[in-house]
Amino acid sequence: MPNLLAFDPIQVLGFVVIMVRISGLVVSAPILGDFNIPVVVKAAFTFMLALLFYPVVAKPELGPNPQPLALTLVLLGEFGVGLLIGFAARLMFAGISLAGEVIGFQMGLGIANVFDPSANAQTSLIGQIQVIFALFLFVILDGHHILIRAVAESYALVGPGAVMLRPEGLQFYSGLVGNIFLIGIQIGAPLIVALLAANFSMGLIARSVPQINIFVVGFPFTIWLGLMFLALSFPFFVEALMQLHERLAEVLMMGVRTMG
Repeated sequence: MPNLLAFDPIQVLGFVVIMVRISGLVVSAPILGDFNIPVVVKAAFTFMLALLFYPVVAKPELGPNPQPLALTLVLLGEFGVGLLIGFAARLMFAGISLAGEVIGFQMGLGIANVFDPSANAQTSLIGQIQVIFALFLFVILDGHHILIRAVAESYALVGPGAVMLRPEGLQFYSGLVGNIFLIGIQIGAPLIVALLAANFSMGLIARSVPQINIFVVGFPFTIWLGLMFLALSFPFFVEALMQLHERLAEVLMMGVRTMG
């Protein structure tokens, strides 16, 4: 019968190194890293994934007696790899939230913000609705499996302790941050243009017929028009989300390659 108390400390450190990369993903990824998920659940999920990954992924080469400083740098690099993988996926939802915030502001719902427990901040009502639906679609299309698969495949591209800070990586993730505005404009463009035309027509009416109280007429009209166009553009919103989802795995792998 094997002695369960006999273990190699280097193997334990290797397991910890693998678990740290997974914990970086769990901290920053959508769904997995939301604030409304208990920390105990996140820790248990990280530990179970590390147990599954340990026999199949590349093991870290720490040597017989690793130095504390070198081990700390390895752990920071591993945590950064998982953190950036989850961060790249979360940027997609930031662009969707931005589109909803602009739409809600043009509809006159800028003051009707709600508290988002997943972001621990106030968000636009329309943005919250779109983000929640995007998260539902993300889970239905197995987006969380894409994130887990990306971490597993990252060990073949960036081995444990082989993380490198390169200008290509900084340029790539800077471009992803800039894509927040591009995603927001692409998703919200139909409603933004329609509401802009409605506000412009309200301005013309206010100038031509000063007796009309434009605030009493304009706010219900823009809200009604925004909700109508929001319902009409729903199929295009779903199509845009599916296109973003199809590109997610490729974007994550491109980001990992910049760190190898």
